Amino acid sequence: MFIGIANSIGQRFGGGGGGGFDADYAAILNYATTQGYTLPSASQQTLQNQLVVDLKAAGVWSKLDTFAVFATDGDSDFALIDWINLSQYTAYNSPTFTADNGFTGNGTSSYIDTNFKPVNGANYAQNSAHFMVYCYANDLGSTYYGGALDTTPSVIRNLNFGGRDSSNRFSTVAINSTTADITSNNSVTDDTGFNLITRTNSTTVKAYKANTLISTLTNNSDTASYQLARNIFLLARNLNGSANSYSTRKLSIIGIGSDVDSIQSDYYTAINNYFTAI
Repeated sequence: MFIGIANSIGQRFGGGGGGGFDADYAAILNYATTQGYTLPSASQQTLQNQLVVDLKAAGVWSKLDTFAVFATDGDSDFALIDWINLSQYTAYNSPTFTADNGFTGNGTSSYIDTNFKPVNGANYAQNSAHFMVYCYANDLGSTYYGGALDTTPSVIRNLNFGGRDSSNRFSTVAINSTTADITSNNSVTDDTGFNLITRTNSTTVKAYKANTLISTLTNNSDTASYQLARNIFLLARNLNGSANSYSTRKLSIIGIGSDVDSIQSDYYTAINNYFTAI
């Protein structure tokens, strides 16, 4: 019944053409409707449906464990939907929501809990994992895009992505590791757009900016880090179960799942095409 509701929405407003929306995007609209959220405009529903179609064609959708599009003209509740799990992220202390852009942290208290623990993911694995963030504007030198770590018994990083530091380097690039690497490539001067870290095997993590490989890091995976049962926070990091290192990042889209190194170019294209079209 729910898919029929969403298909009728798409057909009425031109969102899905004659055949209606992709079933997974239809399910997102159905979930939002039953929750009483304000849906995106008809034209943006078409673009979001195409984003799902493009991610599937790229082979990315099946690798995702959680995915959210904060850049929407739906309301802030719609923006916080986890498109993969049809559940909700939780915003704390009012990160600023701007339609068609996303959420911005205040640097002191606001953050978003994805309510996702990588150890529970169907795709995210110790030696195959990624974290993608798309930023709608530059905030060079701010702290974390997001992450989670514990300091007991040692510093173990389930996932941490610090963004670009004041020297224009990707910082705190860590997935399932006790090591927090900083890339030495200074060729990118801001963090606007597509930013990706992906673990390709037990020893290698790669950092991408847009469609460019910025750095390949030797960063050995660690079983304890992978098994760290912490939710991933955004606009802060989850330190021992509490938000820490608050950020003023400007986040538009996020995705977490298994390694996407071989398809990162198509991943970038799908995400970038959506954001530049809205």
